[in-house]
Amino acid sequence: MDVIAVGSSFEIDALSMLGFEVIKAPELLSEDYIHHILGRILTSRLVVLEEDVYVQVKERLQEILETTRRPPLVVIVPTLKRGETYRLEELHNMISRAVGVRLKWKK
Repeated sequence: MDVIAVGSSFEIDALSMLGFEVIKAPELLSEDYIHHILGRILTSRLVVLEEDVYVQVKERLQEILETTRRPPLVVIVPTLKRGETYRLEELHNMISRAVGVRLKWKK
């Protein structure tokens, strides 16, 4: 079973001790590197994506995973560089849309 971790920070390196194949990504991904990462995701069973990488590959990843018969489990972890996360904002927006009312958010 292939398990990979993709990220740009040094914290992601610790997952190599747990048996993950760690792919170090630059802060800004080129088109070729995005294709490389998406290819590795499709051949894996478990993927840990750092939030900075997820933001850059999100749309393409969703399109690909919707058509994949057995998609991998994708876990998005926050980057420790910032105090707030993009994923939390995304979740807030999804819940607001589902409820039909813009929810207040105490930060």
